[in-house]
Parts: sequence; structure tokens; C-alpha cells
Amino acid sequence: MTEYQRELETLRKIDSNFHRLFEEVNDGDDVVSIPGGDPLATLRRARAKIDTALFAYRRRTEDATLADDGTCLLQWDPPSAPPRRLRFEPDNTGESWTRREFEWTGAEWRSCGSDRVEDVAIRAPAAARYPDPVDPPPLETMVEWIRDGWARPDPPALVFAKTATTEQGVVVSVDGELRYRERDSPQWYPATTDEFYHHLRTHGQPTLLPLSETALTRHDFTPSPLSQ
Repeated sequence: MTEYQRELETLRKIDSNFHRLFEEVNDGDDVVSIPGGDPLATLRRARAKIDTALFAYRRRTEDATLADDGTCLLQWDPPSAPPRRLRFEPDNTGESWTRREFEWTGAEWRSCGSDRVEDVAIRAPAAARYPDPVDPPPLETMVEWIRDGWARPDPPALVFAKTATTEQGVVVSVDGELRYRERDSPQWYPATTDEFYHHLRTHGQPTLLPLSETALTRHDFTPSPLSQ
């Protein structure tokens, strides 16, 4: 087990203990008052910080897609589009290469085509300036990160960046229901994970943020669309 994996497991245990403490406090009749404010609020603030740490560690999962055979990999996030990869694989002689292009579907890398190329020239900084490419988190996983989060003081949200024609889109989970709303929309809409795969193609990979860091608030997701 690597060092960061051990640290991640420790964070998960702490996270589990926080959930257990919340349940015990909510089931109790009295909450002991201590100097410095509400102890439950203090616990929740500490708990919120763990989300950021867990997300950072998940982004550092090892990526086994790059073989140690001279293969070169370039990965980037285009605006309003899914993440993309270019992969150059040398043949046994090193004189010709196979260029492969991939697009992230929200669950895996989809091949967009390949061709044979020659005289590949590569220039890179002498010192490392960019992070190693890693797979983006799958949409199914990201949805699980926000489930059961509405009870937190600052619930987690999935955020799709605005495009030339649409505003920022925000997804939250309220009582187990996924709700989507754009900044300029008059109401929220029930959503499914399957719909997010289509959304990724036009808005790019979503990011995980606290709701307070988006353009919307709790009130924007609580009224029923039928009552508006």
C-alpha cells in the first residue's frame, strides 16, 4: 500500500466516525453546550474539509494506461467539451508510430480514430511542469459523492461550466433525488445520471464544489417545480 493510499484510508475512517457521531447526536435528546459555539456545527465544519481531501486523493489514483515503452501521452480539457487524449505509441524499431485519439465518455476513454505517423518530434520542459495524466472520475462515482449530502451545512454539488449559450449548471441531491438547475433557469428539474453523459459532451467534465461556491443556493433547489 502506498503512502497516499494509507492516508486516504485514514481519511475514510475519520469520515465514517463523523457520520456515526452525527447519528448519535441527532438521536440524543440533549446537546452539551461548550465554550466556542455549537459542537455539532464545529464537527460539520471539520467534516466538510474532509470532502476536499478525499476528492484530491481520488484524483491521484494510479493510471495504468501509459506503458513504459516510449509511449507519449497528452491529455487536456477543451472548453465545453469532454476531456481528450492523444497517445503516440512507437513500433519495435522506433521509426514509425501509431497516433491514437480518445475522448472521455464519463465512464471510460472512447477511441476516436488512429493512424500511422513517422518522424515524430517531441519537445518538453527539462523539468516537470505538468501533472501526470490521470483518468477523470467517472460520472457514476461523482454522483455518489453528492448523495446524502443535502443535510450538510454546505452540501456538495456537481458543477458544469457555462458555455457560450448556457449558464453554469449545478446538480445536487435532495432526499435522494438528483436536481439540476442553471443559473438563469426559473426552476430546478429532476435529473438522472444518464442525462449527465449527454451533458458532458456539450459542457465538459463537471467539477465537485461546495454549493456555496456556485451561483445558486439551497433555496433554488427546495421549492417544487410544480408550485412555481
